[in-house]
Amino acid sequence: MTINFFKKTILLQIFLFLSLITLAIIEQTYFPYEEVDSDITMTEGILFLFIFLLLPFMWYFLYKLKPIGKKLFIFYIILGAVSFLVISDDSYIVTNVTTLTRFLDLIEYGLILLDGVILAFLFFTDVKEKFE
Repeated sequence: MTINFFKKTILLQIFLFLSLITLAIIEQTYFPYEEVDSDITMTEGILFLFIFLLLPFMWYFLYKLKPIGKKLFIFYIILGAVSFLVISDDSYIVTNVTTLTRFLDLIEYGLILLDGVILAFLFFTDVKEKFE
């Protein structure tokens, strides 16, 4: 039963992530941002690209209950924390708030919440035995 909830949580996280990307594209299409000089450094760009490429493998291995999935998830959480500390404040300059901005924020907070739920499943339920 717990494994079923765990797999549904992973599927929900994938759905929310794809919804976030879709809404961001729609927002950019219908409500284009002003041109703002962004000071994204090479380190930030490489870090985000690495995280973005890591996600499909992590989700696949977690869903299939492979031991490497747990390690990739922990690595993903650590990279997320490091990227939060590395990102400069200039990378998040918001020039206008649209009607979709609140939905994007809600989905982003939902993804963070699901990261915590998956972490709890991996260490505090009987799902942890499947990853050993």
